[in-house]
Amino acid sequence: MEALKQWLVLKRQQQNLSQLELAQILGKSISYVQHVEEGLYVPELSEYLHYCSALSADPSEGINLIDLAIPPN
Repeated sequence: MEALKQWLVLKRQQQNLSQLELAQILGKSISYVQHVEEGLYVPELSEYLHYCSALSADPSEGINLIDLAIPPN
């Protein structure tokens, strides 16, 4: 999940959004954004899709990062 949280931070920064601004767009508290970015909270799929939409990010990019981080059997 490290790669995903770094990707979400990067996407927020690319949109020139502060954590507070993103929280306001999402209708969430700033602590929600902080917890997601620190890896303390993993959003559910619907939350993740909303998060990506707010960042104008392709959700499949983040999912691919998760897939790449899973070691093969």
